[in-house]
Amino acid sequence: MRHAARRGSGDELGQVGVLIIGYALLTLLTVTVVMAASSVYIGQKKLLSAADGAAVAAADTFSLGEPSAGAGPATVLDPDAVRAAARSYLTDTRAHERLPGLAVEEETGTADGRTAHVVLTARVHPPIVNFLVPEGITVTAVSEARARLLQ
Repeated sequence: MRHAARRGSGDELGQVGVLIIGYALLTLLTVTVVMAASSVYIGQKKLLSAADGAAVAAADTFSLGEPSAGAGPATVLDPDAVRAAARSYLTDTRAHERLPGLAVEEETGTADGRTAHVVLTARVHPPIVNFLVPEGITVTAVSEARARLLQ
């Protein structure tokens, strides 16, 4: 009886090796996908942080407008000033060094004259799988900041 048990386990030794190789490949594939997804996520968060800062800087370029009925003076933003302030902020903080392919999109400006709307794009190069996407993955971040006067 013992002899039969030993013979059966010896026949399965080659199959265990195949399973180990298969699980090792599956583990490596999973690690690669997680690393690539994490890289894109972190790149997008860096871009969003830069967009938030640029929007706040752009909202500070307001000028005083005419007072509305029953209220004090209002803030007025110029779309060209918003774009210029966003570019200036990105240059001052050297965001181009951290975010390759960083660009301020044409949608950057203000729609209502009170809210700075900043749209940034950049490229993220994920590790290991970079040969699959040599130009990188484009990520976009949108941020808004409103200029408001308080008494």
